[in-house]
Amino acid sequence: MDIDAWLNGCGEAVAATDLTYPAAQALVAFVEQYAGHLATIVEGRRGEEREIVVLDFQTGRPQKSAHPIKRVERVGVFFTHDEGMPLVFMLRADFPDTEHQQLTPEGIPRAICIDDRPWAEARLTWTTAELVERILSWLKRAGHGELHDARQPLDPLLFGSLLSFIISRDVLHRADELDLVALHDADQGQILRVRPAQPGERPNEQIEPICFIAYSIPPENMRRLQFAPETLGSLADMLEVRGIDLFKDLRTRFSEWVLQAEEVPWRVLSRFAVIVEMPVIAPDGSPQDGTDLRAFVTDQSVGDIAVALGIALKAERSDEGSRVGYTSAVVPGPQETDTLRAITAQSAEIHYEFDRRLATQLSGRHNTDERKAVMVGAGAIGSHVAECLGREGRFSWTVIDDDRLLPHNIARHTGRDCDVTKSKAELVAAQLENTIHESGQVARGLAADVMTAGDCREEIDRTLGSADIIIDATASVLAARYLSDHSTSARRASVFFNPSGESAVLIAEPADRSVTLRDLEAQYLGLVARDDRLNGHLSAGDGTYAYTGACRAITNLIPESRVVALSGLVSSGFGRAVDQDAGAVRIWSMSEAGAVTLVESAAEPVKRFKAGDWTIAIDHGLIERIQVMRDDQLPAETGGVLSGVVDIPAKCIHLVNAAPAPADSKGSATGFVRGMSGVEGYLDYVSERTRGQVRYIGEWHSHPPGSESAPSPTDLVQMDWLATVFDMDTLPALMLIAGEHDISIILANTDAEQVDERQNSRVRIGVGSRMIR
Repeated sequence: MDIDAWLNGCGEAVAATDLTYPAAQALVAFVEQYAGHLATIVEGRRGEEREIVVLDFQTGRPQKSAHPIKRVERVGVFFTHDEGMPLVFMLRADFPDTEHQQLTPEGIPRAICIDDRPWAEARLTWTTAELVERILSWLKRAGHGELHDARQPLDPLLFGSLLSFIISRDVLHRADELDLVALHDADQGQILRVRPAQPGERPNEQIEPICFIAYSIPPENMRRLQFAPETLGSLADMLEVRGIDLFKDLRTRFSEWVLQAEEVPWRVLSRFAVIVEMPVIAPDGSPQDGTDLRAFVTDQSVGDIAVALGIALKAERSDEGSRVGYTSAVVPGPQETDTLRAITAQSAEIHYEFDRRLATQLSGRHNTDERKAVMVGAGAIGSHVAECLGREGRFSWTVIDDDRLLPHNIARHTGRDCDVTKSKAELVAAQLENTIHESGQVARGLAADVMTAGDCREEIDRTLGSADIIIDATASVLAARYLSDHSTSARRASVFFNPSGESAVLIAEPADRSVTLRDLEAQYLGLVARDDRLNGHLSAGDGTYAYTGACRAITNLIPESRVVALSGLVSSGFGRAVDQDAGAVRIWSMSEAGAVTLVESAAEPVKRFKAGDWTIAIDHGLIERIQVMRDDQLPAETGGVLSGVVDIPAKCIHLVNAAPAPADSKGSATGFVRGMSGVEGYLDYVSERTRGQVRYIGEWHSHPPGSESAPSPTDLVQMDWLATVFDMDTLPALMLIAGEHDISIILANTDAEQVDERQNSRVRIGVGSRMIR
């Protein structure tokens, strides 16, 4: 290019000291007073709403320069009247193509990128000295081949554009098959949202027909762009060197479209655009993980471009054979090359609709998650967790809840005032559906009680049966246990707030469901009873609000800010949990000042026993704690009380904790008598910490070295006594015996059988099978 001609087009030459813009004057004064050893002022240029300071810069290049940088390079610093960021042009026609250059139109000198910050941010600290230092730094780094810092992002392939398109991937991939329209607000024509036209839809001020052809450049054909295409001709040139003959392809496609014009008129009458998908490349030319997607929008219709291509004729009158104004040329004529190449092709940024893939990428994950999730409960925690996970692109959702949104719910629900009286399930499902742009259904809601579904029973069972993940967000022990026992094979998890709203809890089954929600409920309660960090965890909050006069119409006082923060933590933890095979118990607690503590425990493997209609479960962690207490007292026997969770209708007992021997107990190598000191206080303490959910369920004791866990005659006598005690509470008596290598679990008057055979690697578990009467 002719640099002098470009400079002359920018304005008249003046003495640099005669420039009037403050920023230009400051640069001239700084160089003359402080930077004469780095740069020499050549001249000034003054044009309409711009001024240029031309300088010769000492580049500081090494003897063997990585790029053909000269020891002195002429630079033009371009200032605008609105005090925008100065542009730095290299005033040499053959200045080399390097990393970190602005993408300029053809006929404009190369512009180097000396600052990647937005000007609104950069100007806060911008000085003339910094401008000079940044130019000098760029030139030095270019000479040493160090322009691209590993911490910097890769160069964009194209410079920013004022025009933007929003389009779904599905529409983009089928653009040449669909009737498309571009929508925009009446006062905002620069952002166009492209979608298929609806039947009977007519163009107006906010809707215009548009037609795309998309090209994808293979990585092996991609190279750095040096100039930004601005016309159909320069776009064709850019594509030609990357293996695509644009005009040849348009002649082929448009010839067919013109022939179909009477049946498909929208295509010929639409404004035309080309979409180019280009792989992002690193400074060394290697392809990277990413693409730059651009539209080049013409100011001409397909029909007008077809005429310039020589394959169509424009009908001047309606009686000339075409209702759409264009007819196919019987004999294709020559291209109107000058006209064709001069057609404007405005660059436009392409934004994908917020679909599952984009949501996944923005959440920092690599693989989309289309697993079927059923969330039961669409209240405070359910609505927020669904909101978080939905925006991360996770799951295809079914939401089940029989409740409706009431005014007081708005305090900590994602619903709004306009949603009052709506089904919570359908409301949350609609929010998910309206968040993720997808051709299929993202979410659906079922307004039903999962346990007493009535007419929806068959549909709910079918939904649970086809699910991959079931999320209990009901805050109901009954519902959580119901879902745990359901026959579906789906993995299950439960999320809930503690009564005071200061903590959020996640319990997640392992992928193989070897530990169920029932088991994890017991392990969670055992953790609450044992861990001092959870003291007061299940205590009631400071107050409640009665939203009607009914005795049960009360709700806790929990601010939305805490609901949002804790829901976010639970959502993040849930996402990590279901991406792994292991189960987990996690409890996040937030102080009034906002500090968060996490208490977590792995899901302990569980052993199950069957005794008549009753099922007894004990986790390996409790077995190990019992074995430790036994080992600590050898050779004497020891023992204590057992506490656990009882579900009488389900005839299920989960052992949770075993207390050490009271201080007044008597143990020897031949026997053990449990004392009474502190037992009542201990059981009250456990009950209080677990809000009455963990209770006394029996006794445990050990056998001496070399002994197995089978009950002795003394044990049988104790079982008779224990049975009498528990008979008053209509519960069976339970005894656990810890032997040298195993344990036995005895349920009064009933043979107990082990249900599963998998053994823990650290302890063998036996079963007392003797009938107790």
